[in-house]
Amino acid sequence: MTKRKAASFGAITDDPTHIVNVAIREAEQAIRARDGLGIRQAANKGWLAAASVADVAAEKMGQKIPHGAKGRLEVLNDLERAARLRRGSLTATYGTARDILHGGCFHGDVCPSSSELLGHLDAIKEMTVEAKRALSKLPKRKKGC
Repeated sequence: MTKRKAASFGAITDDPTHIVNVAIREAEQAIRARDGLGIRQAANKGWLAAASVADVAAEKMGQKIPHGAKGRLEVLNDLERAARLRRGSLTATYGTARDILHGGCFHGDVCPSSSELLGHLDAIKEMTVEAKRALSKLPKRKKGC
């Protein structure tokens, strides 16, 4: 069994900020082309970026990489507390991405309006910035701890 490793904020292809930027670009193109499948795929990439934020945070905080929504919410709650962020500043955005973009739009084909979709993706982009800033303020973890 291989150990699952989180994406890194430094990696180009797995960086949550990169993922959400791709999602925004693809959403804009799909909206212009009236491409329903493209809109759904862009929405799901937005959720993937939000989920990746939690995975990166878990790894950086020395926790196990979560395998589901409950675990990701716990990690984001821990980061909010540890970095003294406003309660819900990360978890609310993750919940929206999970429920509206991943569940509703990608799986349920019930997508928000174009402006709402782009607003959700912008919120996820801001989430990635806020999480990266918060993680940089936490004390460095010692190897082996």
